[in-house]
Amino acid sequence: MRKIDTKKIIALYTAGWKEEEIATEMEITPEIVKEVLYCNQKEKVSKEERKDIKTHIILTTQELKQIYEKAAVIGAQEGIKTFEQERKREYSHKADKRLRNTKLLLRNYHMLKEHTEKSIFGRVQMKESALDILESMMSLYDNEVIIESIKRSATRTAIIVSHIEAMLGLYKIYCEKSVNPKIDQRRYEVIWDMYLADQLLTAEEIADKQHISKESVYSDIKIAIERLAALIFGVDGLNVQ
Repeated sequence: MRKIDTKKIIALYTAGWKEEEIATEMEITPEIVKEVLYCNQKEKVSKEERKDIKTHIILTTQELKQIYEKAAVIGAQEGIKTFEQERKREYSHKADKRLRNTKLLLRNYHMLKEHTEKSIFGRVQMKESALDILESMMSLYDNEVIIESIKRSATRTAIIVSHIEAMLGLYKIYCEKSVNPKIDQRRYEVIWDMYLADQLLTAEEIADKQHISKESVYSDIKIAIERLAALIFGVDGLNVQ
């Protein structure tokens, strides 16, 4: 039996040839041409139908329960993770503000002390504590507004100045009794000369006085302010080295 080239038949038909013309060209009967074209069309339809077939997965009640429980655990874990990230960001933000406000208090120490000494007769009894005043600073962002809020009464100013001096005293004791007293006492002296001495010194002058580099002066200031912030504002939220 002669083999029929079905691909050629389909190609000629696709190119626009009529069935009779294909039969003449291929030297076969028109019926054979029709059958080949019919089978080809049927195969195309079958492929399209297979594409539309949807797969259904049947799960038992126990399997569904396990899927839901696993999804709930994953959801809870993601929720906790997000909460922890937000809490870390919040703590970091608070720590940054406390460090900034500590430096602000040190820079304005002399002005605040002078203000409270000149206003000694204007003091009145207040229920507000140093921590209450410091906590109110955390909601303010403008440095000038923060200082003015402290200065709004002589008593308020005196409370903050006394608190700063008390915490400086604690820091001095800490430095004297630390495992590295030479380095820590130097840091206390650096912070004192930079912000608190009667005659303030520049970073260059402190470097000459302590026989260290200017970079070491700034490093000492950073560490000293971190430790003072932990004393002045409380250790919560601060990454003290």
